[in-house]
Amino acid sequence: MTPRRSLYRIATAVELITGITLLCLPAVMVRLLFQTDATGAELHLAQLYGLALVGLGVSCASEPYPRSAQRGLLIYNSFAAVLLFALIAKAISGGLVVWAAACLHLMLGMLMIIDQLQARSH
Repeated sequence: MTPRRSLYRIATAVELITGITLLCLPAVMVRLLFQTDATGAELHLAQLYGLALVGLGVSCASEPYPRSAQRGLLIYNSFAAVLLFALIAKAISGGLVVWAAACLHLMLGMLMIIDQLQARSH
């Protein structure tokens, strides 16, 4: 398996797992990410976000990975990292889970940017 395929396969798995977890356990995920209890609309928004992540994961699950799927994962991971670090900086969110998610998204986003730039030069 090539490093490129591994990168997109890992990112796809992360989004699918996160999406399914948000669908099935929205209160737990909100608690882990925002260190507060969710009630009402927050739970439904978490589930809606979970559906979006499952959709992203499913659209990226085919091989070879379509260019549009690669770009979608790149955009999502890059901006998810920015948002998570902004939440940490504003003290809206924190804790080990948020730091780990922010770092994971940052790493995936950076690797995808490098991959896209290398693919462009070939």
